[in-house]
Amino acid sequence: MKDIDLALFTGVDIPITECGLIIHQPSIKEISMIGERQFLLGIKLLTISKEDLEQGENNLSNTPNFQIFMTIINAAEAKESKIAVKDALSLIVPNSQITILPRTLLLNCNDTNIIIDEGNFEYFQDVLRQVFCLKKKEDDFNPANEQAAKIAEKIKKSKAKVAHLKGEDIGSIYARYISALAIGLKLPLQDLLNCTIYQIQDLLERFSL
Repeated sequence: MKDIDLALFTGVDIPITECGLIIHQPSIKEISMIGERQFLLGIKLLTISKEDLEQGENNLSNTPNFQIFMTIINAAEAKESKIAVKDALSLIVPNSQITILPRTLLLNCNDTNIIIDEGNFEYFQDVLRQVFCLKKKEDDFNPANEQAAKIAEKIKKSKAKVAHLKGEDIGSIYARYISALAIGLKLPLQDLLNCTIYQIQDLLERFSL
């Protein structure tokens, strides 16, 4: 795993030497330009791995993540997914022309062609997972003990049930995070909107302690 802890904390652009590019950590305000759901869908696809998929009878253990990504993104019915990936990349690698080819992602930055393919895709994914705080499903709730685990499970079920009964759209999760932090920490809203996802997550974790 690439050592970028301080870069994540400060929100600076991060070089990925294996890919020959520098990625931008978009702020919450920048993400809002394309929409939170659209952005997160694009990031989810860009960080997809064989562990995320129900393998069943199809053994994907020897299938590279890049091959899985390209198979999904180039499917005939994947038009919306392809747009989401391009939208996400437009924020991560700003001022670049993005072309999705059958076997490569081609980014043209300042008249320089940068190719992301099977050879460097997982380096790209590693940094994206750190930048956007993506954890495995089992890490989403990590209660300290059995009693806490039961409480956490009840909270998840009750929230889902209430939303379902009311027919509610839960809306933007980051809008709720920022609203809570602005009130709880008495921070200016505009300052929080200029934070990255990692910075917001870090503030939330420290505030919850």
